Amino acid sequence: MGQLAEIIEQTRQAAARQVRADLRERLAGQPHDWLVDQLVDLLVAELGLDTGASATVVDVHRVRAMRLDGQRLTEVVDRLSAVDRDHLVAAGALVDPPAKGGPLIDPARRGAAAEELLCEAKDLLHALLFGGPDDGVVLERTARELLTLTVPVAKLGVFAFLGAAATEIGAKGTWRDPGGAAHDSGAANTLVQVEYGETADEGVGRGIIAALKVVNELEVNEQILYARMSEVEESTLI
Repeated sequence: MGQLAEIIEQTRQAAARQVRADLRERLAGQPHDWLVDQLVDLLVAELGLDTGASATVVDVHRVRAMRLDGQRLTEVVDRLSAVDRDHLVAAGALVDPPAKGGPLIDPARRGAAAEELLCEAKDLLHALLFGGPDDGVVLERTARELLTLTVPVAKLGVFAFLGAAATEIGAKGTWRDPGGAAHDSGAANTLVQVEYGETADEGVGRGIIAALKVVNELEVNEQILYARMSEVEESTLI
């Protein structure tokens, strides 16, 4: 029995060392500011101080620094819309990514330029979905719309920032890849829905699409990342 306990302890220590090494490698590829914010959040939670969900959404991402108004939004959307995965690979900013429809693109495959683009796209998503004047996001939102994302269950963690603001619904995939390499038919997906404020010129929707395109190209890695925006109509239940 003593020998068995020793074997178990050795196995536990070996597993702990492996987990630590894997975590260190993955975290080493993350932006410095993001790591600092995550550490601060952990320490604040450990102290039992609740900063609130809205503070987490804004503070972990660089929303205020974007100073997002209509003109700035157009500039950011134009730049992110021009992101091309093949060019990033050719420039060495994205290193040997798996084929689309395969696994997530891990941080080790993204160089500094690709990582910065990915962070900017997620910052923009936060700003457009949750940001307001207090966060430096000055957009005249005139309507409520519903964003519906279709995300493979295995990749749902990429959009964990939506948190309690989102509704998640299980769904089966129906798309078949014409090339035969990445069928979605029958796959376990999740529909992620979240309401947001839209502007009269639908600039927020264009920004969401541009940001999601970059997130897909540099992390989610789907052949097609389905996103649909629809108007939210007021209704009364009787």
